[in-house]
Amino acid sequence: MADTVALSEPHPPTSRAIEAFNQVLPKIKQAITNSRRDWNLHEPRMWMRAGSLSDNELTSFVIEDDLVEVRAGSTSYGTIVFGKIRIPGIKDEEGEGFIHVRIHDPPNKVWLEL
Repeated sequence: MADTVALSEPHPPTSRAIEAFNQVLPKIKQAITNSRRDWNLHEPRMWMRAGSLSDNELTSFVIEDDLVEVRAGSTSYGTIVFGKIRIPGIKDEEGEGFIHVRIHDPPNKVWLEL
């Protein structure tokens, strides 16, 4: 059975959260392009709203501008941080497009203000 983690309420990112996401930004962008390629093989509807965007357009977000919300929780192995990132190239009849990302901050670096 997995442990549960108490998460903070959703809130705008602090400077510490922005720093944490910027540290792993290249990995986030690579994971997004890999996810789209994998899903397009089996279930293209998953990334359908981003279908007209190139990989560069899809990952053109800037953390300082497009990380719109975060939540965080402490675990025995560090802090888990969830972020809601806007995809600037997606704005259609359904509204803006977002992705949700989870990052891990090891215990030696505590992001107290997340």
